Amino acid sequence: MSKEIIHLGPIGSGAKMKLINNFLCGVQVASLAEGLTWIERSGLNVEKALAILKAGAPGSPLFSAVSARMTERDYSVNFSLKLMEKDLRYAEVEAAQNHVSLKTAKAARCLFEMAAAKGFADKDMSSVIELLRDKITPIQIEKQIC
Repeated sequence: MSKEIIHLGPIGSGAKMKLINNFLCGVQVASLAEGLTWIERSGLNVEKALAILKAGAPGSPLFSAVSARMTERDYSVNFSLKLMEKDLRYAEVEAAQNHVSLKTAKAARCLFEMAAAKGFADKDMSSVIELLRDKITPIQIEKQIC
């Protein structure tokens, strides 16, 4: 499943690394959804704004792939929203065992949970943006029990 085998430590280290990877991806996807919604609502040229971001510090293969799915509204599953929500929950638990509080994971997980409840659970994780496009307010998000 990979080009290279890298030993990170004892048995279970690979699973821990996968959670860290997916935690970072989930937070990026959630923040991208917020940023792209902001771009759309502010009247900026979406294509030009995304080109600037892709070429700048936020740019990454994940950013490029997910922003394309979001703008095209193509939510064919690459990585399902419900699996990302699950991985963020697991990451929070695992990190807590190491005395690390993943505040950004909790915020992202909340968005994914709310999007799942709106019917996007079996769609690609990029569909989380549709929750924000529905003009959900920050107060509604904060009131959610996540």
